[in-house]
Amino acid sequence: MPIEEADMLRAWALAEVTGPGMQIPQLDPVREKLRVGGTASLNDWDWWLLEKTVPIARAPILGALLPLRVSWYRGHLTIEALAEQARTFNFAPFDKVAPSRQLAALCRAIRRPDAPEFDRAAMTVPPVFVAPSITGPWCLIEGYRRCCRALRDRDGGRFDGQPLPVIVGVHPSTETWALW
Repeated sequence: MPIEEADMLRAWALAEVTGPGMQIPQLDPVREKLRVGGTASLNDWDWWLLEKTVPIARAPILGALLPLRVSWYRGHLTIEALAEQARTFNFAPFDKVAPSRQLAALCRAIRRPDAPEFDRAAMTVPPVFVAPSITGPWCLIEGYRRCCRALRDRDGGRFDGQPLPVIVGVHPSTETWALW
């Protein structure tokens, strides 16, 4: 299902402010609203602030990607497709432990057995991928913890087998993006 770029930015922002990622003091009031009242408690100003903050805070990832005018979609990805076709973006610490740039290889290399199990019900927003076509290959740009936990639980026989909700940005020039 097609979505707007703003929808992707909102989803990414929600993942950032509800997780351990983005610790920007200006977002503390929004973070508190979310903690107390969920997304229904956010007003237009809060959403605007979130949409504008993510591209700034994540400029190394989004700075060269958003100008491509990527087409964004919501959909589902099987755990098998995640394991076989998802890749990491070009980031030296990832490349060092998983030179193949395969997401599953990175997840196995950094596996933390003590991390909580993948909890679909607690997943605030879907992971975000980019790809040159809707059929992949898919490069994960947001949602590494969620995807790695899902893959770890799959490998351990604890994954529920249901496809993962995802957001995918598609543009034929994605493979020319600096972090591809």
